[in-house]
Amino acid sequence: MGIRLSGMASGMDTEKMIKDLMKAQREPVNRLQRSKYSVEWKRDAYRDMNTLFADLQTTMKNLRMSSTFNKKTAISDNDSIASAKVVGNPTLSSYSVEVVSLAKASTPARAEFQTSVTNSKDAIGGPDFTITIKKDTNGDGTMEEVPLTFSGATDSIESIVNKINSSKSGVKASFFDKKLVITSEDGKEFDIVTTTNNLNLDANKIYTAGTTGDPARFKINGVEYTSSTNSFSFDGIDFTLKQSNLNSPITVGTKTDEDAIFNTVKDFVDKYNAVIETINKKISETKYKGYQPLLDEEKEALSEKTAEKMETMARSGILLRDPILTNGLYELRRALSTSVQVDTNKSLSLSQMGIGGPPSGKNAYQENGKLYINETKLRESIRNNGDDVLKLFTNYSNASTNAEKYNASGVAERLFGQLNKIMDKVTKEAGSVGSGYDDSSLGKKLKQTDDDIERWEDRLKIIEDRYWKQFTAMEKAMSKAQSQGSWFAQMLGQK
Repeated sequence: MGIRLSGMASGMDTEKMIKDLMKAQREPVNRLQRSKYSVEWKRDAYRDMNTLFADLQTTMKNLRMSSTFNKKTAISDNDSIASAKVVGNPTLSSYSVEVVSLAKASTPARAEFQTSVTNSKDAIGGPDFTITIKKDTNGDGTMEEVPLTFSGATDSIESIVNKINSSKSGVKASFFDKKLVITSEDGKEFDIVTTTNNLNLDANKIYTAGTTGDPARFKINGVEYTSSTNSFSFDGIDFTLKQSNLNSPITVGTKTDEDAIFNTVKDFVDKYNAVIETINKKISETKYKGYQPLLDEEKEALSEKTAEKMETMARSGILLRDPILTNGLYELRRALSTSVQVDTNKSLSLSQMGIGGPPSGKNAYQENGKLYINETKLRESIRNNGDDVLKLFTNYSNASTNAEKYNASGVAERLFGQLNKIMDKVTKEAGSVGSGYDDSSLGKKLKQTDDDIERWEDRLKIIEDRYWKQFTAMEKAMSKAQSQGSWFAQMLGQK
């Protein structure tokens, strides 16, 4: 950059004049920058829509699986005898349950030591001592010894408990109500030998051998079984036995879990309605032609509130009548409204199950495809025609033609596929968040705009330098003319 002379001879504000001249020259760059903002807004709006579609598709996954519509609940006619909960897929509708006897838990071998200690943190006092734990850890009759040494001056009941518990000797210790209790971890027999100590542990030892437990005995549909505990799983049902009812069997029945299925369908309908409402707003949003993206210097010249309002108006209608969303919305509606041909003579529809359009009326058209649930009718369908509800949503077809496959596919299967197609189109147009490489149409357009802006910035720098050279040359010429004029005036004055 050469020397710039700013109005030294002419008295003009050269810098302001060049800045004003450059404003006109920068207009192509400003147009490109505004265009870039518009493209970025459209890209972001598309990506927001794809997030909604993906969320709806996640909701659809459960509706595509038959297990969703095969959910059952178990009901015991006497919960005080045995309760039941479905955790799998029961094969029968009812089970006769007779509890012969409840399980009795085993008790592990234990050694109890009565002490006079009231504070477990106080030092025991007296001489140092050893506690030796003898245990058949391998189950072969060989007693292994684990000696643990303690200091009477510093160790307390608390430290004795901690050292025993960390010794890996197969026993665990606890202290409560002045009583030190050592219990076998695996139920096997053990022995405790101590040397002389202030606690007088040997004299106060009470040893109790472990006892074996008894299994629960019960009959299901007349067949006797045993279980090590009173809770067990049988044919997809978790049973919990509570008391004996010998010779007085109770019935545990299974039925369709109406609430779970209804709530799953309702969640889908709510999510679908929210998505299409958002789509309808976007494709019908008003476009304000007099508003365009603000440049940074324009924002700085306005108040924050005014700039925010103007930008909101400029963003409005960015997806007005967008063909991808408009066509996608049509396909989503068609996927739900077309009957499912489950066999040659039978077809099923959402309206048959209690899911239809808005109530009739002069404003019904404004709902734009929103679904409504007739709760009574849907619950009756789930309760009495569960197999039809299942087929309506999950039916799968491997027909040879696309048309036949479409007509025979369940509405959840269709909708899932249509959402895939819409999201693919949006991704092709706008790319996706977090993608390392953006090969989308709008991504390419943004890159081209950035390249154009960069070329224009280089060109503007050359133009600005030219203006400065011209004004600088003018200033030099004027300065020279002024110097010559002064010389002539001086010479004339001397004469």
